[in-house]
Amino acid sequence: MKEKNKHIVIDSYWKDFLTNKDGYDAFSFIYNFYVNDLLSYGVSLGFDEDTCRDAVHDLFCKILIDKKKLLNVNNLTAYLFRAVRNYLFNIQKKNSKISNSFSENIPFSVEISTIESLINCEDADKLKQTVENLLKELTPRQREVIYLRYMQEMDYEDIAMLMGINCNSVRRLVHRGIKYLRSINNDSGK
Repeated sequence: MKEKNKHIVIDSYWKDFLTNKDGYDAFSFIYNFYVNDLLSYGVSLGFDEDTCRDAVHDLFCKILIDKKKLLNVNNLTAYLFRAVRNYLFNIQKKNSKISNSFSENIPFSVEISTIESLINCEDADKLKQTVENLLKELTPRQREVIYLRYMQEMDYEDIAMLMGINCNSVRRLVHRGIKYLRSINNDSGK
């Protein structure tokens, strides 16, 4: 689904869920559309799959129960990713009583899976490994912003809000990450 079309479809289901008394079909569509991406995001933040699954399910239960409180949510993608991130960090803080600086030092990792459907199977493993190796060269924050920007198609403003940094910092992280990836790729191609 193209980015613009995807957002139009999601927005229409979100409005249907919020405005209809029986918006369960719309809620089901939204859940199915986002659940795997949210789980992958949580795992990429360094949390185990069970904790991520619990956080995502808790979030969607809260959405179903408190939908009247969400009438002012205009960007569902940004809201969901931020909420999952907050749920996971709250769980982590509760379990280990750590400081707020934890979120800056999290080991963000990306496993490329959506690319496999775009290219043939023989080249998919090679490309996947190449991209993962390149991404490992970046800082965790650069990996996270590049993942959110290009894999989740989020706007810079939404990423900034999600990560608690300003928009210019997000742009700088993306720019420096891409620039570094290009330099590594050019050096290895020689």
